[in-house]
Amino acid sequence: MSPRQWGKGDRRRLSARDYPPAVLALVDDRQGGRFCVECRALGIVTPADEPLQIDHKQPLSEGGDNHHLNLQWTCRAHNCGRGARPIGAPRRPTWARRRPREEP
Repeated sequence: MSPRQWGKGDRRRLSARDYPPAVLALVDDRQGGRFCVECRALGIVTPADEPLQIDHKQPLSEGGDNHHLNLQWTCRAHNCGRGARPIGAPRRPTWARRRPREEP
């Protein structure tokens, strides 16, 4: 099966390592690289220690599938914070809300 057809109608929950590399490459190409789309929309840079996860634009619970056009990269904070809600206005992730400690 070609990478462009892979995952169409497939509603299984998969880890990023279960996706064929060619499918992840299609997501990277469409998105213009591997970064959190929600952080980019907010104009912030995702820290290097914040892992990126595959996110479904239309949640699997709402009829979405694993097709590459329904996938995007998000940081863990955005992916977990959104849950099964549809894409809306992005919110600042918890790591971006933390204030650095002020030195006395």
